Amino acid sequence: MYLDDNPDYKTVWQLAHLWADLDPENTDTKAIPPLLREHIIRLIIAIRNKVITARTRDGVIFEDNSIIFFFKNMSHYFKTRICLSWGVFDKSYLDSLYVKREEVIDLCIKSYCDFPPCWTPKRLLYESITAKETKNYRPANETEDRIRCQAIASTLWELDSSIHPNHIARSKILQRIGNGAQYDISTITDWIAEFDPQKDYRKPGRPPKAQYVIKFEMIPQPKK
Repeated sequence: MYLDDNPDYKTVWQLAHLWADLDPENTDTKAIPPLLREHIIRLIIAIRNKVITARTRDGVIFEDNSIIFFFKNMSHYFKTRICLSWGVFDKSYLDSLYVKREEVIDLCIKSYCDFPPCWTPKRLLYESITAKETKNYRPANETEDRIRCQAIASTLWELDSSIHPNHIARSKILQRIGNGAQYDISTITDWIAEFDPQKDYRKPGRPPKAQYVIKFEMIPQPKK
């Protein structure tokens, strides 16, 4: 089945654990750590609100608002409500819900939260950097800022290669999580230039207006 051993899909249980750097096989469901709880709830809320799609081996859940699908998904409404309202985390159920990499990354972009480590671009060797960060995502020095900005840009380009470097540099996710607000836009575009999949085809000058696959907010263009 396409869900088996597919790097683009993880179960909610698996992904939340990888996100929190925990072992999915060694968690006591009666004593869920706070960070793991946060990631599980974030995913379940996104699934319930149809921000991301959840799949089981029987197909997509919450696919439609019709009466037929309501009764078909009755057990899923019940189980996700128990999770959200009473904090009861059923391992077997959460391990049956698969989410897609692209949709989760898009969720992270819109929520201004870090990407799951398992889905951060490996080519940046990001895990080799030991960053001393605060809860506001402020890396300790310029080298770490550059690495983080490159990671964010590379991930965005994997989802939509047409995004202009200037728009990535001005995106609020890079400005906040990448600490880009501390630097000139030109500095950031220089940092990410080598990872631009269309760097050999970009035309000089002001970037054109474009509709991208990923919807993200940008800071206003400075007036000249």
